Amino acid sequence: MRTRLIPRTDLEASVLCLGTAEFGSTIEDSVSETIINRYLEAGGNVLDTAEVYAEWIPGGSHRSEEFLGYWLRKRKSREGLILSTKGAHPRTESMHIPRMSKQEVESDLNSSLRRLGLDCVDIYWLHRDDASTPVEEILLMLEEFQKAGKIRYAGFSNWSQARAEAARVAAEKLNIPGFIGSQNQWSLAKADATKGDQTWAFIDESFIDWHAKYGLAAFPYTPQANGYFRRLDNGSVDRASDLVRALFHHPQNENRYKRIKALQSTTGYDLGQIVLGYLLAQPFPVFPIVGPKKVADLDESLRAAAVTLTADQLHFLTANT
Repeated sequence: MRTRLIPRTDLEASVLCLGTAEFGSTIEDSVSETIINRYLEAGGNVLDTAEVYAEWIPGGSHRSEEFLGYWLRKRKSREGLILSTKGAHPRTESMHIPRMSKQEVESDLNSSLRRLGLDCVDIYWLHRDDASTPVEEILLMLEEFQKAGKIRYAGFSNWSQARAEAARVAAEKLNIPGFIGSQNQWSLAKADATKGDQTWAFIDESFIDWHAKYGLAAFPYTPQANGYFRRLDNGSVDRASDLVRALFHHPQNENRYKRIKALQSTTGYDLGQIVLGYLLAQPFPVFPIVGPKKVADLDESLRAAAVTLTADQLHFLTANT
């Protein structure tokens, strides 16, 4: 698998990251291990988790981090790996109440490190924002964690473009590194941002331009739109979840699907290669986070890692939509 340097870091990352949200819970340990090992064999090196992952599954609280900690102890080495986790997520029963105080974030970070069995995590993502907390205060908090040796780099997840820009400007004024990347929802399927969890944030056309202007890396989640285009392709979109249909099933994406099919006929790429290839071909570093539930899902994503779409093909996929 190809690798790229994450700007503002010394981390050489594989172009696909492995999301582990339900590893060790709905995805049993043996399957989770097989998926990780297959990903590493293919040249992948970024494992992504979060303090809150699997909280929504009965008995699943913290299972993703716990499983990765178990796997790392079994492997007896973190050499060659880039490990990232996330904190500062609201409690699931009170999503309207932010958790961005230093005490809360540091508690999340310390508990994540303990479960992972690590002294330091490579990238620490703030999983949500709190618009009432000044960005300067947040950045200085993260700077303290870096100086304490608990994190190497920091990023934001589910932040708006306005807050991301405020943080960028503040970091320059404070003369500190600031954020190295975003982890927002983004795929070729344009999402209806009025649907779903209102604490989610999306990368839209304006945010794409912002990333390109400043060279900030993006690590998009849901990069395959929960299989939306695949369902259009096999006629099963009516059996998709209510959320997937609400987010993605609208005329703009149906038109993008037609353009995918047209590009397939001229390139020979399969649908999955084009969907992920759209992200990988952006004019700034993009590292999609794939979340396979079985090895076959991972293998499909891995085939996309070698695809290189041209600027014209990229424009074709989204033109007039």
